[in-house]
Amino acid sequence: MILKVLGSESAGNCYLIESDIECLIIEAGIRLQEVKKALNYDLSKVIGCLISHSHGDHCRYARDYLKAGINIYTSNHTVDGYDMTGHRIHPIKHYEVVTIGDFKVIPFPVPHGVPTLGFFIKHPGAGSILFVTDAACIPNRFYNLNQILIEANYEDSILTNDRAVGHHISLDTCLEFLRSNDMRQVRNIVLLHLSSENSDSKMFAKTVQSVVPNASIWIADKGLEVNLSKYPF
Repeated sequence: MILKVLGSESAGNCYLIESDIECLIIEAGIRLQEVKKALNYDLSKVIGCLISHSHGDHCRYARDYLKAGINIYTSNHTVDGYDMTGHRIHPIKHYEVVTIGDFKVIPFPVPHGVPTLGFFIKHPGAGSILFVTDAACIPNRFYNLNQILIEANYEDSILTNDRAVGHHISLDTCLEFLRSNDMRQVRNIVLLHLSSENSDSKMFAKTVQSVVPNASIWIADKGLEVNLSKYPF
């Protein structure tokens, strides 16, 4: 089970969680051509695309994905905001389990200014995966997490403007979440959507590592690939 980062920034966000037989896309903020390239121009294993919210850097190319035969799973607000139509659109509701291939997904709300979803995902190969980006905080608590994909957008001492405050997860908020949840089974923590101006990737990774010493810490730069298998050997 491999995570491939195609983009994790304001210019565009897209992540692939890929097994030998399936690929689940999260976010549609990157051109379809980039997705095709990452999958060796074969979309046959793509079983769907989750979209967290209606902002363009997460949803801009959703209609292109639909035209390519990719099922979209997102909120009604995002569907209406991008005027998406067709049988491949699957509106999802808070805390209702959605089965997409071998993935079971529970969407939950996070505060961001527009209706936004985080995703709790279970897969036999990767275990329990948490995905949250573009949120002021994460109000929920989780048990038995194996993989965490979490935003760490800015740090207060580096902040050059306050546009991110109240809309994105700061390093301190990320750390508070990690301290408040059981980290004993976590294998990987991937820090998403770092601000180009208001973050320090090396410092962020080092600080998170000090809080969760048993996990591998990654920065979601474009091109990153991480083995998300629950059992690495």
